[in-house]
Amino acid sequence: MFALPRLFSTLYSCFLAIISPPACAYCKQYLDERKVYCNGCFVKLQPVVTMLLPITTTRSVKIFAACAYREPIKSLIVAKSWSDVVASKQLADIIWQMTDIANAPCDFFVPVPLHWTRFAHRGFNQAEEMAKHLAKSKGTQVANILKRVKRTPFQSGLTSDMRRANLQDAFDIKGSDITKYKDKHLIIVDDLFTTGSTIRSCAKLLFQLKPASVSVVVASRVIPL
Repeated sequence: MFALPRLFSTLYSCFLAIISPPACAYCKQYLDERKVYCNGCFVKLQPVVTMLLPITTTRSVKIFAACAYREPIKSLIVAKSWSDVVASKQLADIIWQMTDIANAPCDFFVPVPLHWTRFAHRGFNQAEEMAKHLAKSKGTQVANILKRVKRTPFQSGLTSDMRRANLQDAFDIKGSDITKYKDKHLIIVDDLFTTGSTIRSCAKLLFQLKPASVSVVVASRVIPL
């Protein structure tokens, strides 16, 4: 009787291996076990150090990033454009493996939100899917307490000043029971960090909730050449 769950799990794993054999997310080489990249592609990931991003004159947030924004991670990040939800979970796996987020204090993961029109077009929010997967690994919760109230053009191709202007008043806090986030550790989740304009806008709002701390985790960070 107690062996049934284990039996079903084994059968499911065998079924999954048949219909979707493990393969590298970049070079597509078949693998002996289910993981994101083969060894050859994994070593191409360029680790980056944790950095501090100033939010106000008195507050900063720590940015955890798995690696630099280049291949092979770049292909997983842009996969959201064709609604590849699996890529979001794989990005979370890379974050879990390549950052110290497992040891960071966290009560809630807070995904950077999409405007509802972009969500309707794509069908999911990559940051939210990443946050769910990270929360499952860490044994904590996801808090969708940010909302995007203004549809903005894509940030790519804009200068730093244009990015800041583009995100002016683009986000807001949502929910009625926001007092429960006071004195809690909040971690913002996004796929890519470029100039920090998005993170600054989100962090400023979260600091209004008087949390114990606000930090950030991203799959990739743009490193200037």
